[in-house]
Amino acid sequence: MSTNRATLIEVSLVAMAVVLLAILLQQSYEQPASTLSSAPAIAELKLSESWSGIYVGEQKIGHSVSRSGDLDNGQMLVQERTLLKLMLLGETNDITLATDLRLHPDGRPAQLLAQVRTEVQGLPVSLRAEGEGLGTGMNLRLFQGGELLTELELEDSPNTSSTLYRSILSGRPEVGKRSSMPFFNPLTLSYSEASVTVLGEEQASLPDGKTTRAWRLEVDHSGQKLLALIAEDGQRILEKEIGGGLGLELRLEDRETALHAGWPGDLADSVDLIALSSIAVDRPLPGGGRQLRDLRLRVSGPERLQSMLKRVHGERWDPQTRTLRLHSSLVEDAPSYTLPNTDRSLRPWLRSTTFVAADNPVIRRTAGEIVGDRLDSIEAARRLNRWVYRELDKVPVAGFPEAREILRHRRGDCNEHTTLYTALARSLGLPTRMAAGIVYSESIFSDGAFYYHAWPEVWIGEQWLAIDPTFDQFPADATHIKLVEGDLEQQMELMSVLGRLQVEVLGTGPQ
Repeated sequence: MSTNRATLIEVSLVAMAVVLLAILLQQSYEQPASTLSSAPAIAELKLSESWSGIYVGEQKIGHSVSRSGDLDNGQMLVQERTLLKLMLLGETNDITLATDLRLHPDGRPAQLLAQVRTEVQGLPVSLRAEGEGLGTGMNLRLFQGGELLTELELEDSPNTSSTLYRSILSGRPEVGKRSSMPFFNPLTLSYSEASVTVLGEEQASLPDGKTTRAWRLEVDHSGQKLLALIAEDGQRILEKEIGGGLGLELRLEDRETALHAGWPGDLADSVDLIALSSIAVDRPLPGGGRQLRDLRLRVSGPERLQSMLKRVHGERWDPQTRTLRLHSSLVEDAPSYTLPNTDRSLRPWLRSTTFVAADNPVIRRTAGEIVGDRLDSIEAARRLNRWVYRELDKVPVAGFPEAREILRHRRGDCNEHTTLYTALARSLGLPTRMAAGIVYSESIFSDGAFYYHAWPEVWIGEQWLAIDPTFDQFPADATHIKLVEGDLEQQMELMSVLGRLQVEVLGTGPQ
């Protein structure tokens, strides 16, 4: 088990950024590499092929290939494969994503396969979704580590970016027309709305020097905006983030260029994901921020940030001055109660979910062994916090955490710590919700910066208390700036502010 505190924080913050980037690419570009087992052999089909390079600024971080063709049964097969190479903690980390989509002649998905694979410090992580079309809907199953996590029925077939563009171009695109449709990310089980506005038509250059008619589209997906240039045959010539973000861009390239050109000559010069996603501050915080109980900041960002901060911070957020007042509560004098909590209004924070298996017998038994006969809400919360901190090895895991898997392997970063804590606490009848946002640290860059992070909040009696089992904090310090609360599907809202935040320190004393 890691006992080095700086490494612990680095691991947590690195992995949170990886998870956000993987989700960003999955839901925005839908270009996930290795062949899925149930996909038809490519050699048996006549598939058209289109390659792209993925860049941050002018530096390549990955490549993707899209293949499509007609099947003997009249369906169309669309395959997407992506490989990302990122520098993490001084080592190259590969993330591969894959989707196979079979479409009926009318465009409805008949079958969907989606998969994310990665390996960090020799630890494999994978998540797979399998969907079968049922009329206008779909039956979807989600697996992790070969184990079925959940199965659900979708009333409407999910749209991916491929079907989204096909729908727009199937009719006659009208400049200025805006179309919206529901979008479902099978790897996070989250729905959102994607809107596409037709900006105009132009002649676009292809890698072979030819030109083609293409349409410029603006895509708004969960607050993340993309500019897309799509050829009339559906081929993606360009997609790039606009309005800030990480500067991700996908460019149509020939196969050789996509696979071999544009990579940094030295791996040490590769994109530093932490530097890319960190939020610099104008001055360091006292003591590295870990002991701060009060903090006053000016926070700026995209328009969506206003509603996010108002929702989770209420009157502590002043939208006129963009000032946020943070206070870390003390627990010595806080009222407590005997578990389990019976308040009906808190039931949403006691339920079992796909990734938080609070009703699992092993989770329940483990939680009981940790707290013993100490069923006071504060004492139980404190014991769980210390146990999760001590028991989980601190390694970055670029995946989507599920409580049973975390308990079995006992390793992970802030996502794993938060998910396992939430499951254990809820199993005891202790209302717990997950929070995600940013936290201050000087462990990676000496000047200090804010990084994306996750932590739990527990209802100890008359108040929610932020704690941090990743950092062994009870309560969490005041540098934890919550932006969203809820399970993984709610945390997708972070995509709308990723790479778009600015933070200025105004004060660190009592307010």
